[in-house]
Amino acid sequence: MPGEPWAPTLSDVGRHVPTRTRAYTGTPGSDTVLGTFTEDTTPTAEQAQADIDAAVRTIVAEVGEIPTSGLSADMLAAIQGAARDAAEWRAATDIELAWPVRDADVAVAASLNARATTALEALKVILEKAGSGQVYEFPIWAFPDPPPWADTDL
Repeated sequence: MPGEPWAPTLSDVGRHVPTRTRAYTGTPGSDTVLGTFTEDTTPTAEQAQADIDAAVRTIVAEVGEIPTSGLSADMLAAIQGAARDAAEWRAATDIELAWPVRDADVAVAASLNARATTALEALKVILEKAGSGQVYEFPIWAFPDPPPWADTDL
């Protein structure tokens, strides 16, 4: 799964969580945002890449393999872009949850999670339009409330 042509890079994810791309270990006291993960950031590039790889696997598990051929170039670009976006937001969420510095980071993670969920839904819509992927739709059943006499014991 990792190494997919549409998989986000460290800097793709870093732009969603810029405060995580500060180089703390190499330059103590620095407030410079690098825009990507390195060995001097928390998390490190290796740790962030593991979250990106997990996000890619999650996307593929949710919707199936992302097509890389067999469709028009525009449709392939749209699908792969949506898959990249979904993986970026999922990885950013996971990074924010895994490395909280303050209580407010949990609220930030919740906002990122909402964006990740929206991006995944957008990917599903594009895949459905293209007739690709394994987008499962389940019926939503609705039943009326039971009459008052139906809830009583005999």
